[in-house]
Amino acid sequence: MTETNPDPDKHDIHTITYGGRIDTDADTMVDGMVELFDDLCDMALSRVYNRTRTLDGGFDFHALPPDEISRFKITWVIGLAELMFFSMQDQPRLDHVRKAFYNEMDYEAGERGLQTFISTALKLIPETIRADRDFNDNEVFNTTMANDPESKEDPLNRGLGRKLANMILENAFGKNEALKPVYEDIRKVVELEFNNAYGHCSIACSKFNIV
Repeated sequence: MTETNPDPDKHDIHTITYGGRIDTDADTMVDGMVELFDDLCDMALSRVYNRTRTLDGGFDFHALPPDEISRFKITWVIGLAELMFFSMQDQPRLDHVRKAFYNEMDYEAGERGLQTFISTALKLIPETIRADRDFNDNEVFNTTMANDPESKEDPLNRGLGRKLANMILENAFGKNEALKPVYEDIRKVVELEFNNAYGHCSIACSKFNIV
């Protein structure tokens, strides 16, 4: 039976509580992590492409060679994965997740012909994370230090997020002459997108139990 004259001051409020964690196995977790990281990387790369519109010839879809894109993606994925591993230390089967991820990276190395590059990244990125005391001791991933002197509206950031974003950028496009005129704009884009990706991935990964 429907009430024809409902009281306008009376409301039925239904709330949804987003809680609890989801059980999953290591292989499924890694598949989901890599897919999420890759999707966020594609979004970042699309914004990098957009910055080429200010080049003399306008949009240049050839400014990012496939091998440089591969290096960008691999470093991006490894960076986010190692950050997630750092925050998942309460997971008793974290070693299984790491092993499954490293197996995936071995496969990618063979497919892309980047064995040396990937093995170096797998060593350097965890070292960079462990060496950042502000992140380890105070959980500071990114913080505003001051305004960019070249643009009073843009904040100048510091922290592990900035370090890793620059590592990703330099290892991929650091020697790309075509991007030099817009390189600083691209640096800001990559930094922003990587910080955002870290936030989204941290929330997503925190909802899983590895069983």
